Amino acid sequence: MAIDWSAVKSTSIREAFRRALSDDKHLSHVEVVEVMRSVMADGDLDEQEIADLKKVAETSETIPERSKQMIENLAYDAYLTWGYGTINVSTSRQRYAAELIFSFMKRMGAPVFPRLDRDRVGIDLLLRVSNPNIINQRQAGLCGPVSFLYSLALDSPAMYAKYAIDLYEKGKASIGRMEIEPSYDCRHYFPPAPISPGDWLTAGSLRDSENILFDYESVDNDGSATNADLARWFSRAGYTDIHADDNITFSRDASDIALVNGYYNAGYRVALRINSKLLYPSKRNDSSHRGNHFVVLRAPIAVSGDAVTLTVYTWGMGQTRVPEPGAQLSKSGFLEHWYGYVVGKPF
Repeated sequence: MAIDWSAVKSTSIREAFRRALSDDKHLSHVEVVEVMRSVMADGDLDEQEIADLKKVAETSETIPERSKQMIENLAYDAYLTWGYGTINVSTSRQRYAAELIFSFMKRMGAPVFPRLDRDRVGIDLLLRVSNPNIINQRQAGLCGPVSFLYSLALDSPAMYAKYAIDLYEKGKASIGRMEIEPSYDCRHYFPPAPISPGDWLTAGSLRDSENILFDYESVDNDGSATNADLARWFSRAGYTDIHADDNITFSRDASDIALVNGYYNAGYRVALRINSKLLYPSKRNDSSHRGNHFVVLRAPIAVSGDAVTLTVYTWGMGQTRVPEPGAQLSKSGFLEHWYGYVVGKPF
């Protein structure tokens, strides 16, 4: 079945494929990746463009099976992540990271993570440098590594992308002064759906490599991190002026709100160690006795009288407001579930 170009609505898609087909009327995988790259040259990859890519993949008689599967994965993953915001590489840092990822997707070669597909990983990375809110640990207990990698993807998307690419192709990678080399078992694990290959590659490898006493080789292992872990990762990655404090089992004082707001307003990346009950309306009024979760602050904590509002990144919810619009969170209710923080100035 030939492509019905009249059904392809995006001018960018039609023009990109016209150029790709101009030489021999056949498509190579490299040419299909180049189509994606040229379509994103304006910074965006919107729903219509993805739908048109999928339409071409389904009807082209010459598109390679690998390329067809890559586009189908893109369409599926993008559908799952629209709620987190747009797919956009508008900054120079994001565009450079995207170029690294497109080059990675054009290459062949045996991976050091043999159960992870190169193009699935590439699509995951492309979505995450476009919008780090998509990073999602799912059922893996990796909120510490994910909070760090979310910050890294925001502050240095190219470093995040190169870290993942080197892991996949070499089995080891560096982030600043941090050397990550996951174990054989971690590299040969296939994460169960809906965990993405890209998030397992990046977060699972970090947790496994940084564990001293045991491997992190499946989602059934304990992947939790401490304030000290997060502070060390920030420091070794290149963040400066690191400050960390954790009460372990005692919640914070009201004066700490102004303290972390000062850091945030000065341009620091701020991770909060909370009890996850804070995120759920049905549990928010319960008491808690320890921190068990990391979130990344995305705006200063707002205090109006006794009411508190904060916006954080947390896996599975992306960037989210606490409490929900129309709900109330008292200062004491917030402090009940807040136990610590890690801050660092991005490079």
